[in-house]
Amino acid sequence: MAQDVTASAARGEGSVDPVLSASSMPVLRLGAYEGPLDLLLELARAQKVDLAQISVTALAEQFVVAVDAAITEEKVPLGQMGDWLVAAATLVALRARLLLPADAPERRDADRESAALCHQLAERATIQRLADWLERQPQLGWDVFGRGGAEPEAEEDQPPAADITELLRACLRLLALPLREAPYQPRLLPLWRVPAALAHLRARLATLPVEGLALTQLIPTSDLTGTSPLQRRTAVASILMAGLELSREGALALDQKESFETIHAVLGAPGGS
Repeated sequence: MAQDVTASAARGEGSVDPVLSASSMPVLRLGAYEGPLDLLLELARAQKVDLAQISVTALAEQFVVAVDAAITEEKVPLGQMGDWLVAAATLVALRARLLLPADAPERRDADRESAALCHQLAERATIQRLADWLERQPQLGWDVFGRGGAEPEAEEDQPPAADITELLRACLRLLALPLREAPYQPRLLPLWRVPAALAHLRARLATLPVEGLALTQLIPTSDLTGTSPLQRRTAVASILMAGLELSREGALALDQKESFETIHAVLGAPGGS
């Protein structure tokens, strides 16, 4: 098979237009293998490709064509072409070791090196699988959260946080201030409150018509006109509370035909609810 590949390369069948892979390595077509140079070297080190089926002549010819094209087009840096040369030289060295006798020391060294490399690659794959497994596990502080730590117990002999001397001095300064004759009291707003509304409503019971009046009509005019919205709302709330209190006592009945309709104050039993 190697003689056939060599012969085809000598006839020009192995020479192709230079193509670069995603890793910017020359793509080789050697009959038994077709792909980038770096992948061929990796497979050869892992003993996953039969180097005996690879023609060194075809490899050299295609490598020279790729290098000449890269130099002509000036698209590949010189350092990257140096990586090409190292990969190709390593591959040729591995291929040359296959020509050694089976009992040669160099052959045994090559076998040991290959076995060590296979073991290293297997360990690397195992470590990668373990790393992927760890990455998929719930992470503390991100996927799961631990319990909060217990608060430290206060020490019994711990000194006070405040300075006693400064505290006493502050008390003395306060005692030295003159006493105020009257404590401060905020000014009350002029609102019509529930006690005043209850007294007003009791006084109006004697003059209440038989058909009743709207509850808001029992509010004094002075509490609905010329006042602020807060005062008007307070007057309505106060008259309602006063009406409910008189209804509880049985002196007045509140009648409302529909929800959110006007509430009427009548004497006797109500006509609605």
